[in-house]
This record gives sequence, structure tokens and C-alpha cells, in this order.
Amino acid sequence: MKRILTLLCMFVLVTSMQAQKKKAISQPRLPQITLEEALAQYDFDSAEKLLNNEIATLKKRKQPTLQQESKLQWLHKAQIKLNAVERVTFVDSLVVLRQDVLSHIHLNPECGSLHHLADVFHVTDTLDCTAFKSEMGDQVFFAQPDNQGSISLYMRDIYGDGSSSDAILLNGISNGEEHQNYPFMLTDGTTIYFAAQGAESLGGYDIFMSRYDADEHRFLTPENIGMPFNSLANDYLYVIDELNHLGWFVTDRNMPADSVCIYTFIPNETRQVYVPEEMEPGMLRERARITSIRDTWTDEQTLRAAQFRIREAMATKQAETDSEFDFVVTDNRVYHRHSDFRSDIAQKHFDSWLYAKSELEKTRRTLARLRQNYHQATASQRQQMTGEILSLEQSEETLLGKIKQLEKDMRKAEIGL
Repeated sequence: MKRILTLLCMFVLVTSMQAQKKKAISQPRLPQITLEEALAQYDFDSAEKLLNNEIATLKKRKQPTLQQESKLQWLHKAQIKLNAVERVTFVDSLVVLRQDVLSHIHLNPECGSLHHLADVFHVTDTLDCTAFKSEMGDQVFFAQPDNQGSISLYMRDIYGDGSSSDAILLNGISNGEEHQNYPFMLTDGTTIYFAAQGAESLGGYDIFMSRYDADEHRFLTPENIGMPFNSLANDYLYVIDELNHLGWFVTDRNMPADSVCIYTFIPNETRQVYVPEEMEPGMLRERARITSIRDTWTDEQTLRAAQFRIREAMATKQAETDSEFDFVVTDNRVYHRHSDFRSDIAQKHFDSWLYAKSELEKTRRTLARLRQNYHQATASQRQQMTGEILSLEQSEETLLGKIKQLEKDMRKAEIGL
């Protein structure tokens, strides 16, 4: 009898263990990363699992899940964008202060020109609004805030005597419900690119495109141009030089405050996308995040030709302005060349200033690269990179202080003459 009871107990125990084992196997294993890390790596599958688990937990506790459900809907939009990443060749990248962006885009004058709103209409602008002038200068597309602080897109006709028409809200684009800025119009006069911060954006600002319907006298519903141009951060300006076959776009992804990265790329005649099934795991996410521009260099001849066109565009703009730099000495005195300095002391300070500016740019480039690689690094690599980043940030701060001091010394030497 005891033997039968013993066998019975063993049978119950084994059956229970097997049931628990099956239950454990049936429960999906959650990714070993946080939701923030998954999103930073564009690992939307893992992010979805984590969100669904969070929603299930909240439901069991009878707590609201509206915020998580909203994130899940956004995640599905991001996944769609990830599955249609445009195949783009990025030629170069440059980290600059956000306020200096327009001076680093060497657009052919026949494609129009980019300006700060304050320089076009001589108004006070605290929101960094920009304007685009057509080649003939007879039309201006610009961003401007309303009384509630919302930024919308407008257009003005410019007349021969310098006067202009009343500002016209861009019908079909501007709705007063989202921030819109950084307009750029192609030479066809109908295709416009701009940045908007709204319901269809992946991050903060995203880049959108629309075309003007002459029959309806309005712009068509704007389309998000997708990845890799748009990201979970702010993506601002999208510019195409159709004559030189070059493009630029501006983003603050992985950038420190007040800095942005300007990417130069070769625009496609028609949109070409990567096929996810033909790529190694993780590669599509890397292309979407632009973890390395070198990885996009698939045709050396095309790349070299684009690099040559960039140099030519820069040289052309330099010749047009006949100006090496803009250094404000006083409100009424601005220097553009080394020879403008009359003081020997100021000229020596200027040489140091140029070197410090060059070192600052190199430091910011290295910082940008490290920040881009940080999210996909291992724990030990992150520990090492953290030290490098902190050291470079200290160097950046030191160089900024040195540049400001040299500027003061140059002005003092020049004004003292």
C-alpha cells in the first residue's frame, strides 16, 4: 500500500513539474533590453513585445492603458516606415551649430536661395523661422508664428519695386494645429518640402513633401518622406540642388543641444527602397539610423563624382560672396577677409581663432560619431566610450571658451586703433 502511495505521489509531482514546464515554455520571453533602448536601436519588434507585456500587466491591475495603446499605434507606423527605408548614398556629414546651418548649404542660385526670416522681412524672430526665395526673387515661401505661437507656412509675391503682397497661408498644408518650418521649393514651382511637428511625425519635426494642384488651387495632403531622412529625433531641412544633383538634409539625432548634423546625399530620380528580406538582421535598422555613411558607398565612381560636385559648389559660392568669413567687430563694421584686420595683434589672435574653430569642428565630428555608435555598443565598449565622450565634451567647452575670449581680444585690438 505504501509503495502504491509513493508511486502515486511521484506521478503527481512529475505531472505538476511537466505542466509548469509547458506553461513556462508557452509564455513568450521578453527582450533583455528596456523600451527606451529598443526604440533607440529601432528594434520595434522588441519594443512591441515590451509594450504588450506592459499593457497586459496594467489590465490585470485594472489600470489605464491609454498611453501605452497610443505608443503601440505609433510603433506600428514606425514599423511601416522601417520596412520602406529609401536606398540613399550619403556623401558627407558635417556637425555645426543650428544657427549656422544655412551658411553650410551651397545651393546653386538657379535653384533659389535659403534665408532666415529676419533677414528677408526684417522682423524679430525668436523661433528660428526660415524662408525660401525663388530664383527670380519674385516669390518667397516662409514660416511665421501666429498669435498663439503656432508656426505655419505662408507665401508672398515680391514686386519689382521691392514691395510685396499680403502673406497667403499655404492652402492644404497649414492648418494651425502643428508647427511647420524650413520650406524649400523645387524648380518645378509645385513640389515643396518642409518640416512639421504633428500627428504624422515619427519624432519631433519630420520632413514632409507636397505638390500644388493648380486646378484646385491648393496643395495636396503632405506625405512623410520616411526613413532614413526622418527619425525619432528632429529632422529639419531637406534641400535638393537639381542642377548639381546634390541634396542636403539636417537632423539633430544624437547631437548635443544647439548642434545639428548636415548630411549631403545623392538624390534619387525615383524612390528606391531596401528589401528587408534580402538584408542581414539589423542592417536595415542601421541604414534607417544612418549609423555609417560609408556603408552607403556602393559605387566609387558615383561617389567621387558627387564629391567633386560638392567642391565645385563650395568654390562657386565662395567666389560669389568673395568672403572668407563674417566677423562682427562693431554694429557698423563686419570683416570678411584676413586682410581686413588692421591690428597686428588682432591678426595673431585671428590665426589662433581659426585654429580653435577647426579643432572645435573636429571635436564635434568625433563626438557625433561616438554618440551614434554608443547605442549599439556592448557594455564594456560603452564604459570606454563614456570616458571618451566626457573628455571630448570638456574639450568642446574649453574650445568654446577660448574662441569667445579670442573674439573679445580681436575686437578690443581693432577698436583700440
